[in-house]
Amino acid sequence: MRSEFQSEHVPDELIVGFKNPQDQTKVASSLGGEIVESYSLMDQVTRLKLPQGTDLTQAVLALRQSPDVSFVEPNQILRLEDNGVQTAVSGEEKPGRPNDLDERLWGLKNTKTPGADISALRAWEVSTGSKEGPLIAVIDSGADYRHPDLAANIAVNSAEIPGDGKDNDGNGVVDDVFGYNAFEDHGDPMDGLGHGTHCTGTIAAEGDNGQGIVGVQWHGQILPVKIFHDRGLTTTDAILRGLEYAKKRGAVITSNSWGGPQPSQAIRQAFASFPSALHVAAAGNDGQDTDAKPTYPADYDLPNILTVGAGNSSDSPSWFTNFGRQSVDIFAPGEDILSTIPGGGYGVKSGTSMATPHVSGAAGLVATVYPEAGPAELKDRLLYSSDPLDSLQGMAVMEGRLNAHRALSEDRTPPAAPNDFCSTEATPRSARFSWTATGDDGWRNGAASGFEVRVSSDPISESNWGEATPLTAPRGKEIGDHLHAHYTQNPESQPNKIYAGFRAVDEAGNRSPLLAASAELPAAPVVFQDSFEGEETRWSADGRWKRVRVEGKGTVWSSQSGESKMTFSTLKSPEIDLSETRESFLRFESRQDFAWANNVFLELTADGGENWNRLDTLKDRGQWARREYDLSAYDGNKVQIRIRSENLGAKEGDGMMLDAFEVLSA
Repeated sequence: MRSEFQSEHVPDELIVGFKNPQDQTKVASSLGGEIVESYSLMDQVTRLKLPQGTDLTQAVLALRQSPDVSFVEPNQILRLEDNGVQTAVSGEEKPGRPNDLDERLWGLKNTKTPGADISALRAWEVSTGSKEGPLIAVIDSGADYRHPDLAANIAVNSAEIPGDGKDNDGNGVVDDVFGYNAFEDHGDPMDGLGHGTHCTGTIAAEGDNGQGIVGVQWHGQILPVKIFHDRGLTTTDAILRGLEYAKKRGAVITSNSWGGPQPSQAIRQAFASFPSALHVAAAGNDGQDTDAKPTYPADYDLPNILTVGAGNSSDSPSWFTNFGRQSVDIFAPGEDILSTIPGGGYGVKSGTSMATPHVSGAAGLVATVYPEAGPAELKDRLLYSSDPLDSLQGMAVMEGRLNAHRALSEDRTPPAAPNDFCSTEATPRSARFSWTATGDDGWRNGAASGFEVRVSSDPISESNWGEATPLTAPRGKEIGDHLHAHYTQNPESQPNKIYAGFRAVDEAGNRSPLLAASAELPAAPVVFQDSFEGEETRWSADGRWKRVRVEGKGTVWSSQSGESKMTFSTLKSPEIDLSETRESFLRFESRQDFAWANNVFLELTADGGENWNRLDTLKDRGQWARREYDLSAYDGNKVQIRIRSENLGAKEGDGMMLDAFEVLSA
């Protein structure tokens, strides 16, 4: 079964993206199904209901072969994993400022480890939020909008007449006075699970009202969007409806304390189609590096998604939190967090779900003070104002914990640009760019908050900065620190010149002038190379494999001849000598075209064929792609590579093609 069906999914349903609206009914009918829902947030994305018992694997294969379909995926089921209330507590008043700053709200004011908090007290000297401030959509399990500590900060839809059973404002939802239940598609987002209510309280439990707790915002506009059933599950279609509703209502920030390991092109497209908001997302609670094992929506490659990891009251990462030097942006308090629960009570929960609303609330404060700020500025302020922590080195993009006060900084002076940004090393696999840390305001007031380095195959300017690829760059501790950013590549048989651009950034997102540099990475030595041109070949083949001419490629190896119905076929390389190489590397181009279930295995032997080790199973369909593999584990050996296919029900045109085969070394 294909990878997209490894997760739970709704039986007999698919989410389908079409290229043209007139194609939808025709394609649905060809499978005996019907379009049951479309989403205005995205062009031509629909929910397709198929006859009961349909083999979804075959339906997906059929739809992917249709020229009218841009993508197809199952209607996933996601579950909340960190919903347990660890401790139920009373809401008695505790001394402090404001009068409901409970001493257990360590994320706001840490009395046990002073300074290990988000500096909320200093932030509140600037702003405590506003009931006319930015609309924050909590995309979760709903909220207890009657909770005495939340009711004042729930955004009321005054265009609806409560309880009249009519859609008074014409937005497609009846009686959506306090928000939206996207899972059941009606206007009551009441939370029977508790997760969303807890997140909502951290964002904006009413402050200084003499009861319970206070949120990051004392005052605000919270829009509960219920995508999770009270049993703690949701589906792709509910998420799409929820995001669509939040956009219609004009949310400036969405708080997303949910996710899972399976990507969804439809959900990614929904976030991409909502560029007017900053989407704050939980990194997940698997204790793993999401650079290697992504979780979604946190790891969608969209500029207005901000991913949050969880820390504890000692300013260390929580034991459960996901992390990633390139995939997690920032950390925030997420362990033993006191907040509101349904029924007017209070409780403690832990998770990146609890860290996320701290950042969402801080984003709300920034958007209140700077209402003209768009998602990019909100994100900049939250990231570059964070407090760098040694405990977070290698665990997040900014290696820092949220500081709400610094995010509100009124700073219009950009940092200085260094005069020594340049390339200081280049090898076939990497280049190093170096610079001296400059000051926050010109060359004054401590080191700049961060540095941006981007690379491209073309010279970098202001106009193409956004298209260049960002590198991981350290944060300087002092003015004058000598810093480096590293670019890495797989080795190439030809020299490769890359261009770099540099900017220093302060806590308010002000940037220095753009600097430029370049580096030329030398060619890697070629150990073995074959483009399959010419009459002779050193490869051995059986079954359907033979050399053919392909337009645009020249001569390639192909198992698509259709002349043999053999189920198994094998293509073997000649012996490749790695006995005097290091950091060996394999590259080739291939294309798989199968209408039926099949397996294509890439294998290697280092003992003359007695044992074959599998390097990969090639699965993708319908287009040429570059394949690259690190063979350094086989340095010092003589190896042979084979491609072995098992084709079930092979037809003419089924099979694989191979071209541009080469092995390089350092």
